[in-house]
Amino acid sequence: MPAVTRACPFCSAVSLTFAQEIAQSEVAVIAKLVEPPPAAALSPIAEGPLPKGKFAVVEVLKGGELVDAGGHTGADATPIETILLEEKPVGSLYLLMAIEPPKLVWSSPVPVSERAVEYLRKLADLPEKGADRLAFFQQYLEDEDDALARDAYDEFAVAPYEDVKGLENRMDATQLLAWITDPKVQTNRRRLYATMLGVCGTKADAKEIERILVGEDLAESEAEVRSGLDALIACHVTLTGAEGLDLVDRLFLDRGDRDVPFTETYAAVMALRFLGEESELVPRDRVLASLRLLLAEPKLADLVIADLARWQDWSAVDRLTELFETATADNIFVREPIVNYMRACPLPEAAVALVKLEKIDPDAVRRAATMAGLAGAITAATPSVPSAGGEPADPGDPQAGTGGPTVPPTAADLELAKRVAPVLADEDFVGAPPAPRTAAGGSEKTSPTRGGSGLMWLIWVAVIVLVGMMSRRMLRSGSAAH
Repeated sequence: MPAVTRACPFCSAVSLTFAQEIAQSEVAVIAKLVEPPPAAALSPIAEGPLPKGKFAVVEVLKGGELVDAGGHTGADATPIETILLEEKPVGSLYLLMAIEPPKLVWSSPVPVSERAVEYLRKLADLPEKGADRLAFFQQYLEDEDDALARDAYDEFAVAPYEDVKGLENRMDATQLLAWITDPKVQTNRRRLYATMLGVCGTKADAKEIERILVGEDLAESEAEVRSGLDALIACHVTLTGAEGLDLVDRLFLDRGDRDVPFTETYAAVMALRFLGEESELVPRDRVLASLRLLLAEPKLADLVIADLARWQDWSAVDRLTELFETATADNIFVREPIVNYMRACPLPEAAVALVKLEKIDPDAVRRAATMAGLAGAITAATPSVPSAGGEPADPGDPQAGTGGPTVPPTAADLELAKRVAPVLADEDFVGAPPAPRTAAGGSEKTSPTRGGSGLMWLIWVAVIVLVGMMSRRMLRSGSAAH
């Protein structure tokens, strides 16, 4: 299959980065508030149109000609008027962006500090991608200005993992470990720091991560440092190699009679997926051996069936046949992914097993076929390779995303994808790309998403996951009724 660019594997961007928002705008300026909206208009019970403030351009970051044409510069400059939903003193600085020239439509103002203005000035001169770009943002992780810390995190979250690895010699492992072990650090950022530490850390760092994974000697005040467990597990194994999986198996996967929280087992599965795709330090066969441990757990086996099919591990035919035959009301939902695993498997014994499974539960086989049809439609409708942001890689860019050539899929690639995609249909749907930030630093849910093709990809995946979830829910409901 063609290579796929992956962003930081355990991170999700909170919002569009400043650089992304500016890139999508025709105009970007730093402006100061010269006339706030009337106080009465900011009241929760105020009626009439939304309150607006007036702003004077201080500095143009992009689209100077359009700003001039709009009459917003010079001695007789016309103030920019746009919606302002907060009370701020005159002279407060904001980032304003606009689209649809010549009559510019201005965004909600984003408040910025003097330090943030310096930060924004430098964005245009940064490389578009690569470790050198991340080296700039690394300086602002956990910055005292939360807007900058959040933006720096988002830049890492959307960057290809290869770029993060390229920063190896310029990372501070001691600082990363200090952030990881700080209970006050947000979970999403701890995931990023664990991913980074996995690139630049040492065996001594791995011992500290092991202490967190085991968790037995953690004080009550330290409990929060185990959040982001998936990234912590991956960090530990990346630093220790294949032998680190022995600890993962013992703590999270080889459950036996132990009561291991589902969230911890699932975190281990997510870490193993990353290791199987991204790490060359751990043989994939060893990762698969860990995943297969969950086939001993009838209620959890469906977590890993997709991964076995994705990586063409066809050694589980007999075990999955047994799971299908012995499925009860508690794990009846495992049957559809098993059927589609058998459909994807090229071995003759899988075809024999499929005939047997259809006799046991023809309805499950039909439901699996429905999922297969939808997943096949995705493959047929998506010939290009998606990039890290969920959009197709540019076929005209020979270095798009992965640092190497991106080639169109062959007929064999598409055939394999059509066979395996149905098995993947029941996996978690990650979600849509981040939305632009509002003046308060949040996200605007009404803003259009980027990239029509990427959006269609997400919609198709959502449809498949929805079908799988509904199927599973109906099966559980029906079993409970009996």
